[in-house]
Amino acid sequence: MFKDFKTLLEINWIYIFLLLIIFWIGEINLYSAADGNLEPWALNQLKRFIIFLPIFFFIIMLQPKFIFNISELLLILIVLGLIGTLLFGYTGMGAKRWIRIGGFNLQISEFAKIALVIFMAKYFHKLNSEKTIGFIKALIPLITSFALFFLVAIQPDLGTAVIILILGLIAIFYAGINLIYPIVSLAGIALASPFLWTFLKPYQQNRIMIFLNPDLDPLGKGYHIIQSKIAIGSGGQNGNGFLGGSQSSLDFLPEKETDFVFAIFSEQFGFNGSMIVLGLFLIFFLIPILKSFKLSQVFNKLILFVLSFKIFFEFLINISMTIGLVPVVGVALPFMSYGGSSLLSNLIICALLINFMSITEKKRMFS
Repeated sequence: MFKDFKTLLEINWIYIFLLLIIFWIGEINLYSAADGNLEPWALNQLKRFIIFLPIFFFIIMLQPKFIFNISELLLILIVLGLIGTLLFGYTGMGAKRWIRIGGFNLQISEFAKIALVIFMAKYFHKLNSEKTIGFIKALIPLITSFALFFLVAIQPDLGTAVIILILGLIAIFYAGINLIYPIVSLAGIALASPFLWTFLKPYQQNRIMIFLNPDLDPLGKGYHIIQSKIAIGSGGQNGNGFLGGSQSSLDFLPEKETDFVFAIFSEQFGFNGSMIVLGLFLIFFLIPILKSFKLSQVFNKLILFVLSFKIFFEFLINISMTIGLVPVVGVALPFMSYGGSSLLSNLIICALLINFMSITEKKRMFS
């Protein structure tokens, strides 16, 4: 079940160092968002990080074969957790997304992303004998992806549901499905969009309308995007300096500790600081991706590629929200946004990436 402790010396410590740098930037940002106070966000986030560290190293030490063997069990537990959330979950801000476990409010949908990717990796590993996977073989992972999408979308949490669906499609495509199938699927979704519009909640429809034109409700639904753009624009090239942003200190920007942490950072450190953060996330993304290209076994390759893509994709979505390129869908900025479930799920993902980056594939690993 566990690796030898000597393998700790062989893990990618550069990747862990990058993780710590990004998290520490997030801590500084949460400190500044609270006007130079550790409470309520920076200190709580640091406590959570320390509490989650044993889980982080526990997953690093797991044998990849053990993770391979429990993939279906993980998916079943997640599905049960999502159903349990709908039945017994905690309701906040009009949505039932959290369930109380061991003193924590956990957002099970965050961990559905991990379970889906691990399941996909094992499923396609077993089909490795075929160079191209047809539509029929892709039907089971498609159904699984849409099932998880549905369970999360009705919470409602459309942003997380869409990410789950995209991760499923990325895994199918990376595993070798013909390009025509994703294209047909996207075309079908586009044609069905007028029909799907009627199933959206009123606030979700408002988000899309405000995204297209924030000035429709500048003091209401469009307020977040407008203030975010003002914060980023006021940062200019070099920023206003640490604790120097008016949008943050005067509380013009709502949800500055979660959805709009990047706007606070850009206001203080400007375009130059934003490019540094972008560069760190890009390197953070590329290290596992480059390792995946060196591996031959499908399970290992998919774990590294898709989970790494998940972190970078959420980074891009969050930044795109803050500058008005996509609607505000409540996607957290990995390791920088305040939130326990997001932090724990991303730490688990990074632990899996570190675990699988240490693989040498000198012998057959999975039956």
